[in-house]
Amino acid sequence: MNYLWSYLQVVISLVAFLGILGWIVRACALDARRRGKSPFLVTLLVLVSFPLGLLLWLLFRPEPLNGGGKSFRLKDHLVQ
Repeated sequence: MNYLWSYLQVVISLVAFLGILGWIVRACALDARRRGKSPFLVTLLVLVSFPLGLLLWLLFRPEPLNGGGKSFRLKDHLVQ
């Protein structure tokens, strides 16, 4: 019974790690497309050198092509 519990813990941890990694890769690919860069190359960078690749992408990514969309204005969110 103890071996079954250990096996189950490993499987759950692996599934959680792969799920989180998949979510991060998807978010990076969408961000790269929005910024005009190759989603394949960004995904490759993040996957091959995770977590350093993710940090590099977050530090050195270019500005979005459309200027980042609607900018945040504090006046729009003030409570009267």
